[in-house]
Amino acid sequence: MRSFFNAENWLWKPLGVLGDYVMLSLLWTVFSLPLITLGPASAALYDAAVHSLRRKEDTVITRFLSTFRRELRQGVLSTLFWAAVLLVLGLPLYAAGGRMPDLWPNFVMLGLLAAFFLLMILCWVWPLLSRFTMGFWALHGTAARLALGHVLKSAVLALLWGLTGLAGLRFIAPLFVCPALAALLSTYIIEPVFRKYEKTDGDAA
Repeated sequence: MRSFFNAENWLWKPLGVLGDYVMLSLLWTVFSLPLITLGPASAALYDAAVHSLRRKEDTVITRFLSTFRRELRQGVLSTLFWAAVLLVLGLPLYAAGGRMPDLWPNFVMLGLLAAFFLLMILCWVWPLLSRFTMGFWALHGTAARLALGHVLKSAVLALLWGLTGLAGLRFIAPLFVCPALAALLSTYIIEPVFRKYEKTDGDAA
């Protein structure tokens, strides 16, 4: 009976791992609900995926809350910035489509392509925010350069997060595990790039 309740038991260990995924996904969902906190919540999600899910360095709750508090100010500013960018790009396309209904499908396609490109950049913004200390414009400029310099990786990341977002909007159940799973999968794409640049910085120093 004692071995049955052991945390390393074949039954409880997978349940503990699943519990970490559910807890991290719920933390991200709850802390993103105000919308303006989507940025710091996403940075905290990625950081916890690296340090808690992959490296087992800290508990999910401790790591998430610590990163969220640390990146709250810049994360909120970045969220507002990207919301403004979407409005600036989206409203003219919508207005043009209303004036030219025959071309509406073309404007929709153009809008989707623009949104996908912006998502490619955003997929780097929040991991960068969680890892490096840099100013507002340096953060977004670096994210844009990484998105353009690693186009295939960025497209895969954007597709991964786009599908995660669609699943969460359409069904409730994916919100309990998909954000954490998507963040963990993202680390396998992003971390090799980060290691390369961290090594370069170390050599330069």
